[in-house]
Amino acid sequence: MPLVRVDIMEGRPPEMIEELHRKLAELVAETLDTPIDRVRTYITQFPPEAWGIGGVPANVARREDVEARARAAAQRADENG
Repeated sequence: MPLVRVDIMEGRPPEMIEELHRKLAELVAETLDTPIDRVRTYITQFPPEAWGIGGVPANVARREDVEARARAAAQRADENG
């Protein structure tokens, strides 16, 4: 059974993570000609300070992106909460 691992920075909405699982599984099933129910996906989300870009933590190197994701996550929490 194929296993696909993806490492990304945290902060994306749950719907986007669900879509990523679905699209990865569909692509792997089609490419490897295997039933989709045999495909496993594993997505690990890391905090920006644990992710390095060119020797600099992502929360510094991509500060604007990280802050925008944090604002969007807070807005989603307020809307759902």
